[in-house]
Amino acid sequence: MTVPATDARIQYVGRTYRSSTGVVFSHPGVTVRVRFWGDALRMRLDDAGTGGEVGTNHFDVSIDGAPPTRLAVRSGEAIYPLAPALEVGLHTVELLKRTESIVGPSKLVALEVHGELREPPTRPGLRMEFIGDSITCGYGTDVAFIPESRSWRAPTFTSKHQNPRQTYAWLTAMNLGMEPVLVCYSGHGVYRNLDLTTSGLLPALYELAVPEHPAAWEFTDGSPDVIVINIGTNDTLAGSGTDAFLPDEAGFKAAYRAFLQRLRTLHPRAHIVCTLGSMTDGYKKLENHGVVKSVHVGDWITGLVDERRRAGDTRVHRHVMAEQDPATDGVAEDWHPSAATHRKMAESLTRFLRDVLRP
Repeated sequence: MTVPATDARIQYVGRTYRSSTGVVFSHPGVTVRVRFWGDALRMRLDDAGTGGEVGTNHFDVSIDGAPPTRLAVRSGEAIYPLAPALEVGLHTVELLKRTESIVGPSKLVALEVHGELREPPTRPGLRMEFIGDSITCGYGTDVAFIPESRSWRAPTFTSKHQNPRQTYAWLTAMNLGMEPVLVCYSGHGVYRNLDLTTSGLLPALYELAVPEHPAAWEFTDGSPDVIVINIGTNDTLAGSGTDAFLPDEAGFKAAYRAFLQRLRTLHPRAHIVCTLGSMTDGYKKLENHGVVKSVHVGDWITGLVDERRRAGDTRVHRHVMAEQDPATDGVAEDWHPSAATHRKMAESLTRFLRDVLRP
């Protein structure tokens, strides 16, 4: 039996949009979940990844709660077995996108069920939304290296090593029994990107179902209970070796302040947690001919949270994330946080949120 991807019995967690030929998604962690009575399940997927070490989309496939297996997909439309040769019975299959939007969007066209599709599992009652950059996306989290020195060059990005399940975001949500949704994009910031461009800034991407596609996210799935914002790393680290090395305080604050207001307008009752890290705490210093200039983006974020709280918004909070310790915990690709660092980040954020959410 062929079931179109838009069938109501197919459960989607995370941002998607419905095209005329299927359901499109690109953020890491987007999950497709189905229950069926039968012995086999296949999917028809149309993928926009270009292939190779960087452009291949990867998925986790889990059957009946068993540890997931990895599935690499190819560019274009193809059929993939998700659950072949099972015993006849009731089964739950979960497909999770490991890779982020820079790898390319995927479109589920249909499921082919050898049996009968049933109603999907019940979703958790509470949801967390994480807005961030490559750190939140799980950049390189499946590998770790101990740097030889501060100038050591880390291996660069490969899509097969990206894993949102290893991130502080996913682990924190699991610790709290909540459903995680990730809205993130590598290299992007709140007022400027790592490459000093200003297109596709994270506040603008937040309005979209899928980055680099005009379909708006309609915010009809209900507000998250908790929103964690981990942005500012790219704003801080951008501009090395250029006149724009130090971020502009007024520009950063204006963009961050406006984004906080937009989130509060969209989600009046959500707890909003502002954090930063763990590749930087926002401090940056430039010495030029004996003149020292410095900025501390982390302090700017603290000030913006205090500003909202003084205005009466007591459901916005500031969490301080410790910087990574590469000598102890290693680093992932391009000096990103390792899985060990993400676990420490999750422990810190979980403790903080338990206090915030305490009745």
